Amino acid sequence: MLRRTAIGRWIIAALALCGLAAAVWPAEAQGPLERLLDRLRQPDPPAPAAPAPAPANPARVIAAPAPQVEKNEDAMRVLVVGDFQARGLADALEDRLAEDPDVVIVDRTNGSSGLVRDDFYDWPAVLPDLVEEIEPSFVVMMVGTNDRQEMRTGEGTFRLRSEAWDAAYRARVASLSETLAVFGSRAIWVGHPPMRQQSMSADMAFFNAIYDDAAEQYGFTFLDIWDGFADAEGRFTATGPDVDGQIRTLRADDGFSFTSAGREKLAFFVEGELPLESDGGFVLIPDAGGIEMTEDGVPRVVGPVLVLGEPQRGANGELVTEAAPIRPSTLLHRFLVRGEPLPPVAGRVDDFSWPPGAIDEAPVAEAEAEEGQAALAEEDDPAAVGL
Repeated sequence: MLRRTAIGRWIIAALALCGLAAAVWPAEAQGPLERLLDRLRQPDPPAPAAPAPAPANPARVIAAPAPQVEKNEDAMRVLVVGDFQARGLADALEDRLAEDPDVVIVDRTNGSSGLVRDDFYDWPAVLPDLVEEIEPSFVVMMVGTNDRQEMRTGEGTFRLRSEAWDAAYRARVASLSETLAVFGSRAIWVGHPPMRQQSMSADMAFFNAIYDDAAEQYGFTFLDIWDGFADAEGRFTATGPDVDGQIRTLRADDGFSFTSAGREKLAFFVEGELPLESDGGFVLIPDAGGIEMTEDGVPRVVGPVLVLGEPQRGANGELVTEAAPIRPSTLLHRFLVRGEPLPPVAGRVDDFSWPPGAIDEAPVAEAEAEEGQAALAEEDDPAAVGL
């Protein structure tokens, strides 16, 4: 027992000496036993951290709704009626005009409605009641996509686009048009775009012709949107420029509905027919010799009413067919046609004279004199006046 204890002490002492040698000697001077003991003394590497468990139901990020603008009490009410295409139009109009306090979109569409199934929804009978209830400033109608079916009347059942079907359908369009005629140009019947299916596209073109004839007869507006959603040959295309000019998918996979970008473009066309303040309308040009207007007892003198976008007219009242030529030898001719620089003016940014202001203004005076003489010559010759 004593011998075993002594042997154990010698082993412990040997191990201690090896540890001291490992601490003092460099690693390359250590033997195999020392290097083995070195590795045994190193702590175990930490276990890799377990990945954090993914949440069972990640939170869904929902964009905050756009702030609602309070509409004015006297805001223009736009009544939108028709089928599912009109419903998408109403939604897009509401989005585009959400921040305009002077326009309210009233959606009274029926997605499955049309003019054929009057037993399901009778637009000629319903529209007068809607007008009386809402008292709209504008009426926008878009209907007919659901009308590609036979028509049942008291006289029988008529096949689509047969002679009897055509007569009955035109009669229902006329009945509806009598209500729209009350609004005149403040009523818009939006036409159909081309469809992917050729037979359906042909039917939509046929319907558009009926609506266009009714608009001309009853005095409301027919808005033809065909070219806005067609290719160069007037056929269906699923893509095209959006309201920002970017090529987008405008039509849905079914070949007749609109995508969100297509609905916005459709609303853009309709918006252009509404008398919004952003459209301008007309401008009164101040003129001492104009007509006198009073407002709140304050007299105001204004000039002629200039309608924005109206074609320019010549002195004899005829439309100007071409731009008047620039007179030769004038300052404008020398600058635009001959490419000569404008004469510098003292104190202007192109005055490089030294000392500053020491510039010969004779060329400018001569140019102004030439312009004045040419203007006097035009006054003597009314035919030479472009406007």
